[in-house]
Amino acid sequence: MSCESCTGCFEAAPCSAPSPSLNGHISKTYRHFLKAAQVCESLLALPQRDNIRSSVKTRQEDNSNINDYSNSSYDSNNNNNNKRVDHGFNTLIGILANNQFTAQTYLALAYKQLGPSAFLQMSRRLAHHGFWGRLLTWAFLFVKEDSQRLLRLLVDQPQDEGESGSEVESQELREEELRADLVQRVNDEAEMFEVFNPAVKCQRVHWNLEPLPHSH
Repeated sequence: MSCESCTGCFEAAPCSAPSPSLNGHISKTYRHFLKAAQVCESLLALPQRDNIRSSVKTRQEDNSNINDYSNSSYDSNNNNNNKRVDHGFNTLIGILANNQFTAQTYLALAYKQLGPSAFLQMSRRLAHHGFWGRLLTWAFLFVKEDSQRLLRLLVDQPQDEGESGSEVESQELREEELRADLVQRVNDEAEMFEVFNPAVKCQRVHWNLEPLPHSH
């Protein structure tokens, strides 16, 4: 995917959702996102609980026919859980993409590449730092559509056992520089968007050092 395939930059529509925080309070849009993220997190725990219950029941049953029935029920329940998880994450993607088709496409691709758990981790940080709507498209273009690379920039990675302290420190400095470049590139694109769309104001990305908020 490339910029040539996206007409969004020439649309007279807002490119992003409202700022995550307003006067120290979580905005309505961001709170909506946090609730959706909380639902996704709870859905991820369902297959594991069902698996435990199914394993216990299977060990207690001696009749093979009953075992076959139990396994069949588990497969059906697991498929239903997967559908609920996908539906929950589709809702989350829609909120974060803010009706921007290209951003939604990139997020859906990242969901497939990373899996639900890692994608949820990445999406929480994208929203926390102000990557909404069309700003997401520019972020994914910066990392050349590499979801893993974007995740590494958003989340501090643990130290590799085979690396020395100096190597780790050097890598951390490079990652910090790349994060600064990412923010600068996205904000530059937002500024350019406003040049061609003077009636529309774009949100800017601000790297947020505060801890991730949680919905209650």
